[in-house]
Amino acid sequence: MMTPCTFDDALPRALAEIQRAFPDIEPADVRFIRDMNARVHVVLPDAVDASVLAAARPRLAQRLGAYSPGLESGLTRLSETLSGTALWDEPYVVEDIDRILVRLIERRVMGQDWALAPSAEPVGAGAPAPHAPRVSFFSLKGGVGRSTALFLWGRALAARGKRVLLLDLDLEAPGLGAQLLPDADRPDFGVVDWLVEDLVGSPVAAAMLEQRTLVARSPLADVGYLSVVPATGRRSMQRPGGFIAKLARAYLESEHGDGEGLAARVRRLLTGLEQRLEPDLVLIDSRAGLHETAAAAILHLDADVLLFATDQPTVWEGYRYLLAQLAQMAHIAPAGADDDWRLRLKMVYAKAVKTQAALDLFRSRAYRLWLDCLYDEQLPNVGSDRFSFAETDDAAPHHPLLILHHPVFEQFNPLEDLNEAAEAAVAASFGPFMIALNERVLGEDGAGVRDDR
Repeated sequence: MMTPCTFDDALPRALAEIQRAFPDIEPADVRFIRDMNARVHVVLPDAVDASVLAAARPRLAQRLGAYSPGLESGLTRLSETLSGTALWDEPYVVEDIDRILVRLIERRVMGQDWALAPSAEPVGAGAPAPHAPRVSFFSLKGGVGRSTALFLWGRALAARGKRVLLLDLDLEAPGLGAQLLPDADRPDFGVVDWLVEDLVGSPVAAAMLEQRTLVARSPLADVGYLSVVPATGRRSMQRPGGFIAKLARAYLESEHGDGEGLAARVRRLLTGLEQRLEPDLVLIDSRAGLHETAAAAILHLDADVLLFATDQPTVWEGYRYLLAQLAQMAHIAPAGADDDWRLRLKMVYAKAVKTQAALDLFRSRAYRLWLDCLYDEQLPNVGSDRFSFAETDDAAPHHPLLILHHPVFEQFNPLEDLNEAAEAAVAASFGPFMIALNERVLGEDGAGVRDDR
């Protein structure tokens, strides 16, 4: 008796059936579609004989069980689909199933941004002017010092005269506004408000940008400016009962153009902010965890991405899921050695223990994970342009930047706790991290004291 099909079984079983029934069809000429309920549809070229197709349908449906959409819709030819030949142009991810690359079109209610190739700003004639460097700060869990690191580096750059923009995309656990802006200084609106107004095409969304009612300067920087776009503004603070209702709508696809997912909408918001504020650097606080919204900060804002981690089994397991998803992107968004989007990713060892043994262990675990998931396999007699690194290569994505653990930052409130003792702790804990970022992002060397203003 055949065991019931599970979500994890469905795609391999469908592939096996197609290979059995149609051995002459190349995998690249097949599209697998996983619908919103995770049922698997298979689309074959029009050249397939109708009688052979009909004969294969019952066995495929039986093998997929609950994950079959039915005899007719489960196995079709391209011209028989609603999309017709346009289906071949739809975005897909590539899953490696026993070394066979399967083209999979994902139909999701949310999370479609995870299925789209990494986005970069367009270049060439008619393209917008290059934007300032962007850096996304991501972690699987809260409490690792991600937002603190973002603020402290931004503040240090502002102290040197830089114009720094901080964008809070941690919409479900908003923090930058409360941490960096006194209540009286909060702007009227935040990112959630803009997304809700933009969803319905309200002119208020454009007015938020034009009148700068989304942004406020933090008093924690004196020389340059540290501009904060919080997740929420004064309006939400005054009427907190409506926040969750707004949040539920903020993630929806808008009717702008042909329809925009969250990543495209956030990118448009960020471009509008940059055009009006002209920052030297943009720092983006991502939502923690493998939520659908994290795809925007990781894949679609043309940003360097810092992946914060502590040395815990739960963290490594979560990053294995993330890197496995990103590996699917690597198949559909190849790039040359100098512009590979994977080079924009960088691990950060947060709350690190200051012993060589601990540092070596973290690096070793990170290396094994990247080698398993996202680095290219090193094959004999293959050129050196493959995406792979030595474990000790400090330029490699797995080789971590370092933030040392310090008790001062366990319950750190920047608006109240930036005294002389805290400043010494910042230098000891975050100093090397900030110097490394100055070099990585701004191209500065040594202590990164160069000032371009």
